[in-house]
Amino acid sequence: MRHFFRALKWILFTLLLIPVGGYLTLLLINLQDSAPSAQASAFLEQVNAEEAALSQHLENNPYLYAFGFDAPKKDNPMALGLERYQTHRQLGVLDRPKKTVDEKFELPEWAISNCLKQEGYLDECAPLLAEPETLKATLDDYAWLIERYRTLLSLGHWQDDTHFNSSRSMIPFKHLTAAQKLYLVDAYINGTDSAALIAAIDEDMQFWLQVAKRVNMLPNKIVAISALKQNMKLGEVLVSQKQTEDEDTQIPSLWLQSTSEEVLSLKRVKRGEWHFLIKITQSFETGEDTSITSKITEVILLPLFQQQDTANLYAEILTGKESSKQCPDNLSLSALITYVYNPIGKIILCSSPRSFEGYQAAANQVESLRAELVTRLTAPAISAGMETETNDEKPRESSPE
Repeated sequence: MRHFFRALKWILFTLLLIPVGGYLTLLLINLQDSAPSAQASAFLEQVNAEEAALSQHLENNPYLYAFGFDAPKKDNPMALGLERYQTHRQLGVLDRPKKTVDEKFELPEWAISNCLKQEGYLDECAPLLAEPETLKATLDDYAWLIERYRTLLSLGHWQDDTHFNSSRSMIPFKHLTAAQKLYLVDAYINGTDSAALIAAIDEDMQFWLQVAKRVNMLPNKIVAISALKQNMKLGEVLVSQKQTEDEDTQIPSLWLQSTSEEVLSLKRVKRGEWHFLIKITQSFETGEDTSITSKITEVILLPLFQQQDTANLYAEILTGKESSKQCPDNLSLSALITYVYNPIGKIILCSSPRSFEGYQAAANQVESLRAELVTRLTAPAISAGMETETNDEKPRESSPE
């Protein structure tokens, strides 16, 4: 029996020594974090430059105006946007602001929004524009919002940064696109002529092209891309209707230009996502009110997390120099060796990878939609020209002698 207990003691000691020894080995390997890579350093430098630029550009900045664009009629969007920006600057990436009553103006409910949702939106919207009295009533009620949108379009160049707060950092998409519809329909109904409509479409397109080039946060990139698509969709409805009324209606000049790579590129927002991850990893430490189990887990796991190495690896993934990998589904020796250094950071990156393929595809649609739009609008004119040319080339019938 004595030999049995001695053997049991050594078995238990060995079983305890293996995980403890393995953990101590990991601690030794992870004593030092990596130095910042060239790409991570470049990202950080660019992030700091964007933040400095925004701090010096708090007046007449369309980003701040758009940030507060959903303010009630009586309030100033720029003042509200600046207040929201300053409030969020004081918050961590995962913090929630104090609950306040956030008043917003009510979105217009009018038929133009419904007809645009239909598959055959050109035919569905045409009757509304042919008898626009109902639309005019909505335009009159929201004349103040149309003027607010004009102010937004008239402001200088867009400047934001990458300071993202998960509670709210996205510019109010629904309120901006509602105002965009009002602005374009107003140019059609209350504009002096077709040239006024074309100028309004171009001005709106120019603004959102600029925004799409300069945004640093993915949610705002999505807003800009959506606004560009709506410009073309609603614009096609209005221009097509004008063409039936006036054969001399031109096509907006910006629709005739190919969409630039800067507009479609996700490079800036990928840098923003990199900064977002860095801010999250900096907030990993548990608070004072957390449970003892969470605190013990933090003490055990945090030494195995290398923040800079994680930042370096994510920068390589975002720039395509390193492929994004799923976590291994087996415990092979090669997989274990890969995760010896910075295992927690690598698990974070492989367990929750954000794919940008869908966002890039949505951005690329802007160019394909533009090309298809121009083809549809110019096809009737081309067909008419070809028919005229064909008629001119037909041999004349000889007159009877």
